[in-house]
Amino acid sequence: MKTDRTPAPVSSPEPATATAPAAAGSTAPAPSTEAPPASAPADDDTTAALGVVRDYYRAISSHDYATAYAMWGEPGPPNQTPETFAAGFAHTRTVSVTPGQPSRIEGAAGSRYIDIPVTITATTDDGKTQRFEGTYTLRRSVVDGASDAQRRWRFYKATIHERT
Repeated sequence: MKTDRTPAPVSSPEPATATAPAAAGSTAPAPSTEAPPASAPADDDTTAALGVVRDYYRAISSHDYATAYAMWGEPGPPNQTPETFAAGFAHTRTVSVTPGQPSRIEGAAGSRYIDIPVTITATTDDGKTQRFEGTYTLRRSVVDGASDAQRRWRFYKATIHERT
């Protein structure tokens, strides 16, 4: 998968700033569990992809950075080790996500892709609220012989920017 991975244009798959959102040492509320927007496609594949985004932020909010990191599949988020990934959340008290309307699922070379726009709200240890928006692209394999892990939706790339 390394050969077809496009690096994310941001340094972190989630909000990244000098005081990157992280949830070290504090209790964080669960991320948004709202249903997809009424206009979103209602098929099971789209619902599963939206669930990955919500589970990702649920893991981050629970300080389960290993689970969140693994949701990127092999080899993890572009240009990050598990340690740098977790360190990106060192000063985040809370973080939540609100997914927008997903794109249609597109196919290419035995894979399926979906773009999910997101709005992310984070509160830092010093009480500052940060808002981010952007899009996650998720990928899953549909080729014969793909493992169960390869058939599940995984993060593929991210374009996330702080809203000012």
